[in-house]
Amino acid sequence: MASFPPVLIAAAHGSREARAQRETGRLPAEIRALRPTLRVESAFFDIHGPTVDEAVAALRGTPAIVVPLLLGAGFHFTVDLPALLGPARAAKPLAPHPLLTEALTYRLEEAEARAGSPADAVVLAAAGSRRPGGNDGCYAVARHLSRALYVQRGEPVPVRPALLCAGREEDRSLARTAQDLRAEDRTRIAVVPYLMAPGRFSDYLDAEAERTGCMCTARPLGAQAAMARLVLARFDACARLTTAGNPADAGVVRWGVPGVSDKAGCR
Repeated sequence: MASFPPVLIAAAHGSREARAQRETGRLPAEIRALRPTLRVESAFFDIHGPTVDEAVAALRGTPAIVVPLLLGAGFHFTVDLPALLGPARAAKPLAPHPLLTEALTYRLEEAEARAGSPADAVVLAAAGSRRPGGNDGCYAVARHLSRALYVQRGEPVPVRPALLCAGREEDRSLARTAQDLRAEDRTRIAVVPYLMAPGRFSDYLDAEAERTGCMCTARPLGAQAAMARLVLARFDACARLTTAGNPADAGVVRWGVPGVSDKAGCR
């Protein structure tokens, strides 16, 4: 009997911003274009439907893997997702991963082309988190992007995280981060949003980048080929673990969240 891959449920945060919803809706289409034989469904954690549990229930027992379109292991991933999975399994969040670095590099290069000049420093601007360790993923991605730019360009390009929300010990506003870079004689500063889709925060970044004299602001990650490949990489890693040997081996280790893969292939 032929075996079929599980359904991929792409689970997004959800937004009241119509442009954010449009961009989020384009990503499943990118995924289907890369793998036409794979069934891809959309779901949301908040505001819009279907919710993750509704999308799982609508499959009536068909195996499914939920890929959270999230850049970190925040509340939606650690608290909401386990309660909504039902019989489905879930992959890890999207960050960190080499394909995410590729996607950020692409957005940076778009912005540099519009500005007519390469950046000599980058601010990776994230919403941030006040919970302990909540910004560790953003810091790691900033390091990965800096290394990738050094390999690509043959000279150091510092990438510093900026956070809208952070703990008391962290002062990483965009203005302060840009000021620190200028103290290092960096004059062509690009702002790269660490965001999945446009919205009020990306508007704030545009205005703040202009106010602080940054060279350019990139678009949010959005629906691009590297992001679609990243979602498929997370899906494939979880699918391999689910079908290899004892399915219980695919259980989570790092976060203690039932059903979430955290072993080989989930970088």
